[in-house]
Amino acid sequence: MTGPAPSPAFRPAFVRLAEHTPAWTAAVVVIAVALIAWSAQLTIPVEPVPITLQSYAVLTIGALLGARLAFLALVAYVGLGVSGLHLFANGRTGLEVLTGASGGFIVGFIVAAVLVGWLQENWARMNIVRLLGAILFGHAVIMALGAGWLAWQKGLTFAIDKGTLPFVPGAVIKSIAVLATVIVVERLAGTPRAR
Repeated sequence: MTGPAPSPAFRPAFVRLAEHTPAWTAAVVVIAVALIAWSAQLTIPVEPVPITLQSYAVLTIGALLGARLAFLALVAYVGLGVSGLHLFANGRTGLEVLTGASGGFIVGFIVAAVLVGWLQENWARMNIVRLLGAILFGHAVIMALGAGWLAWQKGLTFAIDKGTLPFVPGAVIKSIAVLATVIVVERLAGTPRAR
């Protein structure tokens, strides 16, 4: 005798849109890359890692595009930035951005977007409390990988002072903004409320 069948994965709004044709899939990924690049330019210039709006864009993309499309968008963003397009914070470009102080945060963006996308599809499923938990977890992953990379380069105290504490207030505010954005977009897309 078998147990109840597992629920099918929740399909976020832009996953449903991308399923129509390969052209829609490409359009969704291109728009996501453009949003990440745009958010990278909205900075508060602190050293060694600027505070940007990127984590808001990255986690929103994760929740609205799901794990697979979020992965494609983030890898495309990083690949284009490394290849010479000025997409990283403050218009920077090249591999040295990944090997510099921001490298852990950029890798964290990829990991967090995929995790939030997967959690939205398989666990949160537009449940507000769970979704907020997934988003906060995504921010924690970004900060942990970013601070871990800084700690490896410059020591733990430096990483906490420069790579963690300055980002905590913004992470909380941006998490609430991500949640609100996802709710609004999903409602506009006709997604039923979570039960």
